[in-house]
Amino acid sequence: MDPLFKKISVIKVSLEATKGTKVAGTSAITVYDMSNVKDTSPYEERNGTGVSRGNSCKGSHGQRSGELTFKMDLRGNGSGGLDAGQAIILQACGLKKTLEVYQVHASHPDDKTISVDVWLGGKKKGLAGAMGNIVFDGVVGDSLVATVTLTGIYQAPVDEAVPSQTPGTEAPFKLKSGSFGLGGESILINKYSLDLGNNVVLRPDASTSSGILSAAIPINNAVISLDPEEALVADYDFDGIKLAGTEAAVSLVVSNGTDKLTLSTPKVETKELSPAEREGISIYDFTGKCNDDSGNDAVVLTASAA
Repeated sequence: MDPLFKKISVIKVSLEATKGTKVAGTSAITVYDMSNVKDTSPYEERNGTGVSRGNSCKGSHGQRSGELTFKMDLRGNGSGGLDAGQAIILQACGLKKTLEVYQVHASHPDDKTISVDVWLGGKKKGLAGAMGNIVFDGVVGDSLVATVTLTGIYQAPVDEAVPSQTPGTEAPFKLKSGSFGLGGESILINKYSLDLGNNVVLRPDASTSSGILSAAIPINNAVISLDPEEALVADYDFDGIKLAGTEAAVSLVVSNGTDKLTLSTPKVETKELSPAEREGISIYDFTGKCNDDSGNDAVVLTASAA
């Protein structure tokens, strides 16, 4: 029996034509800190009667659910758009794609479920009908990182050779040569985090062998976290804005020199504002709730040419 080396792995994803119907993964993506595809089927205990104090009855597993987590450096496609595989992931996380604009929305028919195939040293596992949550994190000067958690229908492993792959090779987006704005002001930050806050659920279906139709996202609660430098009241009144409940637009533009990505949250309401310090400079630990402006636009991502 030979070992399976975690380093020798390939992940490919595809949009599904019918939610929950498995298709072959075709778009390769480069990821890191990837978990193995995990069977999360609930175990139903059956402690029946018997002639001993031990277990005399077998339990059973419920809906055949699965989960996969990974991180990826966001990147463009070299022509003003997002990397093809990453665009599929964003759609699976509740962002509707219109050309190169990705935004939260409220229409389940417009939701996209995906199939995922992961090969690990000659063994293939996967998910079908998957949707997920995504968190965008970045430190100024470094890459914009997406942490993804996908939930779907677990696919039984099979032995299959690791295939060839051609993932995107464009340079990652960096938090430099771009811009950041809070309430129309250019305020200095070191860290940025945007959590879509998707509540992913599995729709039960008694007609399927897994007991699941597909994943769905009935609720999203996007939250943004920043560490802005503290300012004079006359320059930017953080505390006054919080007390008044005033909403402020937050915009981050990241670039790789060829493509750029704009993350817009048009109405951010201050939830928490805690004094802190960064290398002797007074800052705030800021947490804000992302609200809609004109409806279904609490979070909008736009890819374009740099």
